[in-house]
Amino acid sequence: MRILSTQHRARASRRGVALIYAVFGTVVVASMVSVMFTMAGVSDKQSDVRRGRARASYVAEGALRTVVKDLQTSLAAWQSPPTTGVKTVAGVNVDYSVVALGPQVQSTDPSGVVVLIQPYEVETAVQLDGVSERAHRIVNATWTPLFQFAVFYNDDLEIHAGPDMTLRGRIHSNAAMYLGGGSTITLDTNYVRAVTGIYRKIKLTGNNASGQVDIRKWVANPFGSDPAEFYRMWSQSELQSELSASVSTGYDSDFAGYDYDGNHSFLDPGDWLPFDLGASNKWGPPDLYTGGVGQTVMTSAHGVREAVTPTIESLKMVDNDGNPGYYYDNAGLSIIVDTTGRIFTAYDALGNDVTAAVAPAVTIGLVADMRQSDSAAVPIPTVDVDMQALASTGHFPANGLLYAAHEAMGDGTAARGVTLTNGAELQGALTVASPSPVYVHGDYNTVDKKGAAVIGDAVNLLSNSWTGMKRPGMLPAATETTYNFAMVTGSYQTTPNAPGEPGSGRYNGGLENLPRFHENWTGVPCNISGSFVNLADSQFATGDWTYGGDRYTAPIRNWQYDPLFNSLDDLPPFTPMAVEARDVVSW
Repeated sequence: MRILSTQHRARASRRGVALIYAVFGTVVVASMVSVMFTMAGVSDKQSDVRRGRARASYVAEGALRTVVKDLQTSLAAWQSPPTTGVKTVAGVNVDYSVVALGPQVQSTDPSGVVVLIQPYEVETAVQLDGVSERAHRIVNATWTPLFQFAVFYNDDLEIHAGPDMTLRGRIHSNAAMYLGGGSTITLDTNYVRAVTGIYRKIKLTGNNASGQVDIRKWVANPFGSDPAEFYRMWSQSELQSELSASVSTGYDSDFAGYDYDGNHSFLDPGDWLPFDLGASNKWGPPDLYTGGVGQTVMTSAHGVREAVTPTIESLKMVDNDGNPGYYYDNAGLSIIVDTTGRIFTAYDALGNDVTAAVAPAVTIGLVADMRQSDSAAVPIPTVDVDMQALASTGHFPANGLLYAAHEAMGDGTAARGVTLTNGAELQGALTVASPSPVYVHGDYNTVDKKGAAVIGDAVNLLSNSWTGMKRPGMLPAATETTYNFAMVTGSYQTTPNAPGEPGSGRYNGGLENLPRFHENWTGVPCNISGSFVNLADSQFATGDWTYGGDRYTAPIRNWQYDPLFNSLDDLPPFTPMAVEARDVVSW
């Protein structure tokens, strides 16, 4: 047997201890690696959960925004919003609910607009990748009568009048506003708002506009005795003169500010704030005014949002879903022309056939509309309603809604019209609605004025002297005529010229030609008191706007908002509403 020395035994012991440490170290390292991998796995899972929760949250919030927009659309179309349902966002199904909270209330906003307010709670819920998320929002659905605006456009609003033009009353565009021309445009109001922006340029050409635009500084009641102080929205040339410096825009939404001393502050003497900030100073209250605080000129930069309005479907006899259109379904009297264009049938509010009774007030006729047809051999077929005769039949609509239409009209077909005659005195407040272009012949609602409106694919104004004897190359003379009604009418959107191709675009004539003319109105007053509303492109009266020749010449435009409409009780029956959804709280 071999006996180890003490030295050898010590070395062996040290090697054993080293081996034990090595094994222990390996175990520790292995454990640490295992823990690291485990922690990494946990971290990855936590990251996955966070990403999943974020994605689910985005989907729930996106669905909520869609539901709120649908809520506005339903209310604008006078429909009860669905209380529950499912929305699909990014391929994911999201449950939602809509609950009305409390009663509807009436209020008056700082600009004097009377509104109706109904609170709603909207909730969405989604399960995505094992994660559940909800989004909540309480909104105040706010109905604003469209006829409480002097001018309301769903799309771009252009005002480029030749002669001077003064507008009193609220002016709103759900898109952009283009101002300026060869004259002075005076906006005597405390409300000039456009969601996209306000521009001192011409949409058709892209050029900066000339002329002058004067806008009233904010006061609580522009219809009363509050001070009338105006501030100019400078054109490019006016602004250059004012600043004694070269600028590429007028004082509008494109104006990025003027830094006189170059220190990037815009707050020093000689500086001008960018339009979005400066508008509150330029069109705030007059100096020393004590009647309140507000701002006349506003865009989305100041919190202006789209107001959702009724769709064109509401004018149809039957909408795309096969349901009766709103106005047809609610009419106190309907006059419907059959597909031959020669026979009409009239129905009362209960659906009873009253054709024989109203026959003395209704005829089938024609109108020479050179904008729609250059040939006198192809006049526009119409159904003509004598308003004075209608009152004597005993079937003037008791609820104030008259609906007239042609069964032969469909998308893409030729226009067929409705003519209103002898309407100087109406038996009662009245709204006439039609999917057709409407022609208003002679003084309308001038005796014992009442709340009145005309809603159509286009609204055409024929003077007191109109006889229908218009032919190609001929332009009959107009005489002074007065129209007291609000109008909802179509047009089309201006298409700008292609770059480098002048004349390639298509101009719609601007607000000044929203009501259509067919006579020589040069030097002749056309008096309108009411409201001008453009919600959609015309579906049937689609002829191009053309000035002069045998089309028309412009009148002296004595146009104004009717302050009668400031009261809900005096609005025309079945006034269309714009609906906003104003956030109260989200969580």
